[in-house]
Amino acid sequence: MNTKRNILGKSLIFVLFFGFASFCKAKEADSSALALLGLGLNQATISGTLTDGAGNPIPNASLEIATSASVRNTGSRALSTTSDAGSWQLALGAGSYEIQVKDANGKLLGTFKLSSAENLEPSIEDISHLTDTIFLVSLANQREVGSKFEILSPKDGSIVKTYDLPLNIKTSDSLTCHVLQNKTDKGNFSAGKGELTSSVSIKPLLGANKIQVHCTNEAGVSAKKTILTYFGNRISAGGSHSGYVVGGNLYTWGRNNFGQLGTGTSTGDLTNPNITKLSTISNVVSIGFNQNSSIAITDDGSVWTWGANAVGQLGMGNIGDLQAAATDAGPRNPPRKVPGITNAVMAVYGFDHALVLKSDGTVVAFGSNSVGQLGNGTGGAGTYSSSPVNVIGLPSDVIQVIGGSEHSAALTKSGDVYVWGRDQYGNLGDGTVGTATEVTSTPKKVSSLSGITHIANGRDHLLALKNDGTVYAWGLAASGQLGIGGSGSPAPVPTPTVVTGLYNVVSVWANGTQSFAILNDGTVKGWGANSSGNLGTGLTTPAKIYTPGDIVVGVKDIQYFGCGALHNFAILKSGSLYGWGWNFKGSIGRSDLQETWAATTPIFLTIPQ
Repeated sequence: MNTKRNILGKSLIFVLFFGFASFCKAKEADSSALALLGLGLNQATISGTLTDGAGNPIPNASLEIATSASVRNTGSRALSTTSDAGSWQLALGAGSYEIQVKDANGKLLGTFKLSSAENLEPSIEDISHLTDTIFLVSLANQREVGSKFEILSPKDGSIVKTYDLPLNIKTSDSLTCHVLQNKTDKGNFSAGKGELTSSVSIKPLLGANKIQVHCTNEAGVSAKKTILTYFGNRISAGGSHSGYVVGGNLYTWGRNNFGQLGTGTSTGDLTNPNITKLSTISNVVSIGFNQNSSIAITDDGSVWTWGANAVGQLGMGNIGDLQAAATDAGPRNPPRKVPGITNAVMAVYGFDHALVLKSDGTVVAFGSNSVGQLGNGTGGAGTYSSSPVNVIGLPSDVIQVIGGSEHSAALTKSGDVYVWGRDQYGNLGDGTVGTATEVTSTPKKVSSLSGITHIANGRDHLLALKNDGTVYAWGLAASGQLGIGGSGSPAPVPTPTVVTGLYNVVSVWANGTQSFAILNDGTVKGWGANSSGNLGTGLTTPAKIYTPGDIVVGVKDIQYFGCGALHNFAILKSGSLYGWGWNFKGSIGRSDLQETWAATTPIFLTIPQ
């Protein structure tokens, strides 16, 4: 390495998630590995910090070189131990190095490849994480000359919420940039000095996504940055059952009377508080639970379902359940692949119907169709489809689907929202309130909305996040779930209305008669029904909160959410999982919690290895 190199400036931060090992493979040792074993001549010091996902330093962790069997004296060699402030220094020659990260107890947390070369900023790539503990590696002392840029989105370690991954870059130089996604070429773009650019839009891949941006300025100086994201719903909750995805494994807990936990058996309607890894399904990347049914997408784009099937909501071409009564113990259907669906990227349940978004932007649905919620142009009392049918009349750029009690909705990349099915509470958002039996069997655009980036719904209310950080709500309002004020049991609101006092929102979440918004500072505010402690404020009173109130207490840096009917979960930036609300049949996931009890503040959950 050129010893005249001056390494100064801004930190690069890389968030490491469990599950990224699928695209991280050990590299055969090269001259750089030999250099690290003491055979290299030109070395320079590269320094940085090691922190957790919330930015707290990780002290006494070791960084070691991992060598392959082709190198003499194989094994690991300690290079640096982090200080109390989490800082480290490595003396390295030019090349690529596989670095192991171990905690203070010597437990291997994961690895990363550190690359350094002439005229190129140091970079971290090929990341493998071996636990669900998130840690951040930052490189200090970047050069100040040229090729300076910042990736505004996607954020390191984020979980992608829609089937869209816009790349936004801010630069202080004129750059020519090249983009890779999981080592696949995604094209080039140019950025002028001081510009904000989003000229490259990438469709996320199921599971882990490693986005590399390599930019060169007019003087030929280059810099490379890597952003790690995950696409798929890792946490989900139904009526009283819950699930969590870790590294392709699915863990479930809670009520299991219809086999909704996916174990293939049930003890009837007894409590199941222990978090259990399923052996009946593998390679899971995304899940969607609701009521008494469960759905999952595996890494090959196939869809799997299990649980209640009274109206064909499992998509298997039949109806009915294995047991005579839900309280009967015995066998239940394990996860089974839904015939006829390929290339799925998103799957969700309403109360007794399912929606699946495919990679080509089309949507299929199955289950109950009593008011047209399948969107296939038919419907009526008692009707259903136990096999997938195509939703008709949607644009080709759908990036999100959601399902409520008997309605469905879709969001497009252009920022439009479409709703179909039930309109008894003004669900369609068209300014009118329909009847309980009225059929709306094809999607209708909510004409008063535009620029929407994320949507959510509960039983019969809907939320829409606008690109300016404000939130709109409409539909059932009796429990204050619209967040627009009121008292008693307000009448339905059939027109999208701004939620009171909410700004800088980055995502919206809902189920049942409760609503939540994650703010850009990582805090969460909730509103709606609260008698089960489900809003996480530490209290069960008042029973209804009509505008966004106190933040969920005891947790910060929340990045992803899972809403059940009366219980909820949050994934923090540190990778920790917390749950709160009504603990029924073990729905929160702790055996030491009282049954049929309101956990009014978030409780830490441990996922077994």
